Amino acid sequence: MRRILLALSLLVSTPLTFADLIETPSSTDRLEQLSRAVAQGSYSVESNDVDDEDATPHVNVRLRGHKSVEFNNASVTKKYGSSNLSAANTGSGSSVLSWLKANPLPGMVRVSSQYGTRYFAGKSEYHPGVDLAAPNGTPIYASGSGVVTRSGWVNGYGQMIEINHGNGYITRYAHASRLLVSVGERVQAGEEIAKVGCTGRCTGAHLHYEIVQDGQRKNPSTYLAMLP
Repeated sequence: MRRILLALSLLVSTPLTFADLIETPSSTDRLEQLSRAVAQGSYSVESNDVDDEDATPHVNVRLRGHKSVEFNNASVTKKYGSSNLSAANTGSGSSVLSWLKANPLPGMVRVSSQYGTRYFAGKSEYHPGVDLAAPNGTPIYASGSGVVTRSGWVNGYGQMIEINHGNGYITRYAHASRLLVSVGERVQAGEEIAKVGCTGRCTGAHLHYEIVQDGQRKNPSTYLAMLP
């Protein structure tokens, strides 16, 4: 058996470059762990179950803002709109890209806090979304079409919008300074729904963005990486 070790360093001027990782076959949880690690600057994969010296591990990596990387002596090139992306299915079998149409903060790539374990006020805690830093008052857009199920104050979240996309997916947009849509209202992908702020448990203006699939919170960076 041969151990495969891959280490990637992202040479970027901003703290984060979104990474789109598609692993076949593997679990969604491991995909999200890899995405978080790459988003933070580097990651490694170790495997002891590859017998063939010439075999290529079943990992496909695409990095935004980076033309290509070398992986197992092969060039992995940045691509958008690949058919591989539509292979990431929801629990009901419909493609993620059938509802995920717009970035909630177009052009904003600085992540002030990643999904997963983080330290806040000196304590380790689980962070269920991703924080996208932006100036106060920056427009926030709906990631996909759906019905607004929450619009108002939520403890910790401050002023928050929640949209049910009707396919097992829910998105949440928190800490807003102003809410522009009401409960029961149908919104379209790319429609402005709120303004960035710092309400609730917050230390600076940003959008706290969550994606929930069938009641389970997911890593938003993995999904945002699918957008062109």
